[in-house]
Amino acid sequence: MWLNLEPLFKNNVKEAIMSSLATESSMVRSQIASLIAAIAQIEIPRGEWTELITNLCTNASHENQQIRLTSLLTIGYICEELNPEDLT
Repeated sequence: MWLNLEPLFKNNVKEAIMSSLATESSMVRSQIASLIAAIAQIEIPRGEWTELITNLCTNASHENQQIRLTSLLTIGYICEELNPEDLT
């Protein structure tokens, strides 16, 4: 289903999700990390959302602790789901 959505809509969804990394609720942050990883599992092997890993790595040193923690959690979830060769 995700692959059938319009690119502009997908980009808007991804931007909205990424902007939620700093939410106060740890449960919501965990779900956001899982959602980002699920989308990454679809898009990264297809050569899409190429800036995601770079953005998450940059966020890992963000001044906001929630953004740092959620970014690191997201990277962990992505690494669990993808093959190493997908992340080159």
